Amino acid sequence: MSVERALSAAESGVVAAATHLAAATAVDGRLHRDGAPLTTAALERAGSDATADATVTVETRDGLRPDDPVVVAVTPDGAAPLARTFVVDGTGGWTRRAAVAVGMAHDAVRRVAEPGVPARRLVDEAIAELGAYGLAAGESAVVHGLDAPMDGGSDEPLSAGQRFALDPTARDPDPETDRGVVRVGGWYTITDSGCQPLSGLPTSLSPDAY
Repeated sequence: MSVERALSAAESGVVAAATHLAAATAVDGRLHRDGAPLTTAALERAGSDATADATVTVETRDGLRPDDPVVVAVTPDGAAPLARTFVVDGTGGWTRRAAVAVGMAHDAVRRVAEPGVPARRLVDEAIAELGAYGLAAGESAVVHGLDAPMDGGSDEPLSAGQRFALDPTARDPDPETDRGVVRVGGWYTITDSGCQPLSGLPTSLSPDAY
């Protein structure tokens, strides 16, 4: 599957899941849709129905609650994941700070990603931004190669035309605190003049934005 086709499939899955989630309402502290409690399986089906040859996964804490972050990740066959995090009815606080941190991680990587820069620099910059906001990185890989595998811990220099996915995840560094995670992915290409995004998909926490 080409990178362009994979990106289109991933975006379609994310938008479908967001649209399904946007129609949910809060009932007794849980999200409901069509008169019944909303489930992660239903969200995954909504995303899968909108895209072929892709795996859709939904991660959240116990149950779907209106103020909890809901991570939707769509992984086309043979490609990298594209993830978004949604909060249906939040009050800001931790999730807002985490979303800002993840956004700054993307900005930091875009500033340094250019031909000749070692691949590990992308990971280092993203994790440093999360740490600056008092947050820890998730356990999943931070970068993925789109045209070929990319080792985020290597000194292999980036080259013009190379495309990669940046997928930072922010979590509370306190192991005793379970607040979920905030994860936002983006696909990029390296050019002679720097780093350019391949997708214009929103990054908002609100599913209504999609």
